[in-house]
Amino acid sequence: MRLEARSLSFSYGKRKVLEDISFSVSSGEALAILGRNGSGKTTLLRLILGFLRPEKGSLLIDGEDAALMKKKERAMQIAYIPQSSEIVYSYSVMDTVLMGRAPLLPLFGKPGKKDREKAEEILETLGIADLSMRVVNAISGGERQLVLIARALIQDARILLLDEPTSALDYSNQLLVMETTAKLKEKGYTIIFSTHNPEQALMNATDVMVLSESHISFHGKPKELLDGKVLEELYSRKLCIREIETGENRRIICVPR
Repeated sequence: MRLEARSLSFSYGKRKVLEDISFSVSSGEALAILGRNGSGKTTLLRLILGFLRPEKGSLLIDGEDAALMKKKERAMQIAYIPQSSEIVYSYSVMDTVLMGRAPLLPLFGKPGKKDREKAEEILETLGIADLSMRVVNAISGGERQLVLIARALIQDARILLLDEPTSALDYSNQLLVMETTAKLKEKGYTIIFSTHNPEQALMNATDVMVLSESHISFHGKPKELLDGKVLEELYSRKLCIREIETGENRRIICVPR
């Protein structure tokens, strides 16, 4: 599944947020989007989802113009995991996850036994199976974020958009989410995630895109960021970026000097 953006531009009134944004990402790849607050990361994801319409440019899904797709058709291609937020309704975790099956069900259809079994399997994979009967607005913010990820996975879309998916999670669950994302990439999902954590981009992305002043200021492989120049300019801080050995694996750390 290939997602391609061609010269996307968008403004809120007179304020230009994105201008001439072009990129592509395919099955088995993960594109990380970095940028300071207000750089347009969430706006770009909303354009991809169809929540906003670009002033200029186009978005293609496997070569087909996404603007010509019906909402349900696009929902069957793209699943969205938003930033963690307070949920006001009192559905159970299981019912919340099953809502992700809506694009696959007929009008007025209800999830069946197989849908419930699939939901249970995903909750088990994410380590939150014991929460299935809990009320979703009575669990922690980090647990709710994992529920939103489960809801996206059950949708069976092959393109996953994650908007700062670990922002409300403790360290263990941050690792779980990014490890799960890596496994999904290996299974052939097309993944786009925004993050304020450069280490997540360096460790988990196949490509990194940096947004700055409404434009793409960098687009390339994570290894091209190891000299620190791009990230130092982005964050206006002197940084130390190093690859380190951690047993059988190698990790990349990014810390201020």
